[in-house]
Amino acid sequence: MTRQHHPLYHDPTQANAHWRSADDRVMGGVSVGEIKPQVIENTACTCLSGRVSLDNRGGFIQMKWPFESPFDASAYTGVFLDAWGNEETYNVHLRTHQLWLPWQSFRHSFKTNPAWQRFYLPFDEFTPHKTQAKLNLSRLKTLAIVAIGRAFTAKVCIKQLGFYTD
Repeated sequence: MTRQHHPLYHDPTQANAHWRSADDRVMGGVSVGEIKPQVIENTACTCLSGRVSLDNRGGFIQMKWPFESPFDASAYTGVFLDAWGNEETYNVHLRTHQLWLPWQSFRHSFKTNPAWQRFYLPFDEFTPHKTQAKLNLSRLKTLAIVAIGRAFTAKVCIKQLGFYTD
């Protein structure tokens, strides 16, 4: 099987032009995260780091890639990413035009290691969260890397991210 890669993000020097930070403080939580370019194992990347807290009904930090206009990903098999992390589990969240409430998403988890690893996350393995909708890839609004659901110290770094086809 030959996979075709279609990078969305592969230049950490332009990270701040695309990635957006968000955390549960918008809803009264106390989690705090930051996004910044770093060099990990001689590789330029963008890292999400911070502290996820469950206090005040919180529990997430994220780095979000908003599409300037709805993105049609229906020709792709899934999302790929090159990640390095602190041996914690993180999520990729997709939001589409179908979702109205901020807590709704389509999710897929991945577990990091303190070494660069490529992950392939097929769209048909993303699960709906707090929605009955089925994932419609024709109008993606955002793709996010999220530390969520439990109290922990987060550090996940991305050197490349995009879509792939089999």
